[in-house]
Amino acid sequence: MDKTKRLSTTDYIYEQIKKDIIEFTYEPNGRLVEDSLAKKMEISRTPLRQALYRLELEGLIIKKANGRMAVAPMSMKEAKELFMVREVMEGLIAREATLNIAQSNDFDGIINKFEDITFLMRNSAENERKMDVVSYGSDFHSLLGEYSNNATAVNLLEQINNRVSRYRRLGVYKDPEYPRTLPVEEHEEVLKHMKAKSEHAAEAAMRAHIKRSLKNTIHGLSYLSL
Repeated sequence: MDKTKRLSTTDYIYEQIKKDIIEFTYEPNGRLVEDSLAKKMEISRTPLRQALYRLELEGLIIKKANGRMAVAPMSMKEAKELFMVREVMEGLIAREATLNIAQSNDFDGIINKFEDITFLMRNSAENERKMDVVSYGSDFHSLLGEYSNNATAVNLLEQINNRVSRYRRLGVYKDPEYPRTLPVEEHEEVLKHMKAKSEHAAEAAMRAHIKRSLKNTIHGLSYLSL
């Protein structure tokens, strides 16, 4: 197998195991056995180990003292720390994106992109397609990052994004009372201030969205056996 194909295989394994961790197919603290994973995914041990090493660096899996691999635990402390950083960075990005968009010659065209995303979010929520709501919400945040022109803030978020994703899904997967349209309404609130060209109000709305998300995450943690 040539190097390009090895890298492609490693990337595939990495993405698949990451997805399974984020979506709780592999529960927190659950053991990851190389032989079982290799057999299940029908791959060799070398690309598997490379993928596991990447996931370890990102904090999604841990290596125990006995050398065995396990899914990283989740905790209230980590949740609060991650969302504290996320709130500041997401608020900053929303403010700077709103300011840049307000000064753009294509203001209406850019706003239409955000309107399309929130429309798809609402449609997904009303049809109880929970993971589509999460996906479109991520698209909304990614587009804000693009228009913020703040690579440092975007990169900081990317560094913790996978760990944050596990906590964000707690409300979707673990809380039966999670209000399906609430995240849509919060993104629509940010967009309302973007359309009004009010960057500070957009920042405040985004920070309120992240604060609420943390509260819901803390509630969702009670559904896990930590």
